[in-house]
Amino acid sequence: MSTFVRKKICEKINGFFKCNRIYYELEVPSKKQYLSENKFVLHWTPSKENSAQLQSSLKALKDFQYDTELVENVHLLSAQGKEAAKVEFVLRKDAYIKTLLCEEQNLVYEFPNKHMVFEFSSPNIAKPFHVGHLRSTIIGNVLANLHEELGYKITRMNYLGDWGTQLGMLQVGVEMLDVTQREIQLAPIETLYKAYVKANEASIIDPNITERARQIFSQLEGENCESSLSKQWHLYRDYTIKELQIAYERLGIKFDMYEWESQYSQKQILEILRMLEAKHLLLPEKDGRKVVEVEDRRVPVVKSDGSTLYLTRDIAALIDRWKRFQFSEILYVVENGQSDHFKALFKTTSRLLDEIKENRLRHIKFGRIHGMSTRKGQAVFLKDLLDEARERMFEKQTQSPNTKASLNNKEIADVLGVTAVIINDLKQRRQRDYEFSWDKALQMNGDTGIKLQYTHCRLYSLLEQNAHLIQDNVVEPRFDYLNEEEAIDLLHILGRYPQVLWQTKEKLEACILVNYLFNLCNSTSLCLKRLPVKTEENILKQKQRLLLFQAAKRTLQRGMNILGLKCLNVM
Repeated sequence: MSTFVRKKICEKINGFFKCNRIYYELEVPSKKQYLSENKFVLHWTPSKENSAQLQSSLKALKDFQYDTELVENVHLLSAQGKEAAKVEFVLRKDAYIKTLLCEEQNLVYEFPNKHMVFEFSSPNIAKPFHVGHLRSTIIGNVLANLHEELGYKITRMNYLGDWGTQLGMLQVGVEMLDVTQREIQLAPIETLYKAYVKANEASIIDPNITERARQIFSQLEGENCESSLSKQWHLYRDYTIKELQIAYERLGIKFDMYEWESQYSQKQILEILRMLEAKHLLLPEKDGRKVVEVEDRRVPVVKSDGSTLYLTRDIAALIDRWKRFQFSEILYVVENGQSDHFKALFKTTSRLLDEIKENRLRHIKFGRIHGMSTRKGQAVFLKDLLDEARERMFEKQTQSPNTKASLNNKEIADVLGVTAVIINDLKQRRQRDYEFSWDKALQMNGDTGIKLQYTHCRLYSLLEQNAHLIQDNVVEPRFDYLNEEEAIDLLHILGRYPQVLWQTKEKLEACILVNYLFNLCNSTSLCLKRLPVKTEENILKQKQRLLLFQAAKRTLQRGMNILGLKCLNVM
């Protein structure tokens, strides 16, 4: 991954330009140029503000080749058409390959003082964990992991919807079905959802049920936390979190904290309304509502009956998070349809508190999944979805002639199924809607999650069988035996890893990293086919090929971990 080389070049350039992003902005040129010119190079394109300094600093940069064993030459590539001028660092082949294959590949941590808060997943307690929450969960997790890998301080937050009249409706349903605590404890999400649906269906015939639900919620909102109704509601929440955590564990996801809409009750809301009035942002409507102006819209924050809305609680939550975390940025991973809500939230909050700049607040949008359901055809719960992926994958394994009977088990099928669902989602561009297909997601060939797991298993097996050849850690100073086109191509891909992480972070598009890992697997598979180890008689060639495959496995594993995948060693 060229960590050491990048660090050395970054240190040199920083002596002239003071740019802490150079480490990640150093680019490996195209594969075509790499193979045709038969040289290893890194390019750096200065920003507009640094371009004026480029000519005056070039001579000093050229002296860099005399200061290190890593760089053979430094020169300027003139601007061509739309392409800006670049500095080209020609690397010494053997020294560079050694850094790619043999050195500890720890990325440079440059952002420890930047605190990024990610709010994602955030299902509602009384409703199914629908596919929109699934996308939020998967995308939010990979973006948080990516920033953590790049050295940012990270807080992962799951903000559950547990407030509003729906809670009263839920309690009415529990009473109507005579649901026991034991039933709720055993299957909280499904049981509570059935109660919620029962009450809603009954309210269509009997409007008194809706009024009863409002009364229960009003009672809950006004009671202290020691009341029997409040204690019961806390149990519902605790049971729900325990069930969610089991599913999150299968997805490779852990949250730093769970928070609740109900944390921001009347006391906090009244303070927000006071602040809005003090800033002259709270405007009355003829029907008794109170609104805030957001561009050309008048957005309600208080209903005509005096009760508050989700936006008001979100403003309270955002201000509270600012006071607790003093975050550099907060990112809400929520579907496209909530754009107007977040525009209102960000513009209103930034006007309430000057220190919460609007550029610190980001809505990470994503499109919808169509056609995702289980064979049961019922409302999609996360557990049902993951179970469906496991069962379908298990069937494929059972039918495959390449699967050993001893490995044909549900645990491996579960990891493969989850991997398939995650990669099928992340390989899409984030804001696009897409049609889900179980057959395409779980296919054994093509660019799927199965390919990543299969390649990792092949590399693990090869390295385990031949560990004795490289366990002495003695590395030759020259790499004369990695000169085949397939080996050069794989080295080229390995060298791109840091810049791919940075590009993924800059665009917040996980598909950039996913496609890179597909390319890594394709190149690795070609090398495994054409650069054999077992039948090679030259031991130096064996060792160097094994080091190449070891670096490929290390890079693949790190990328898969960022995507939230558990890496299998056998399948």
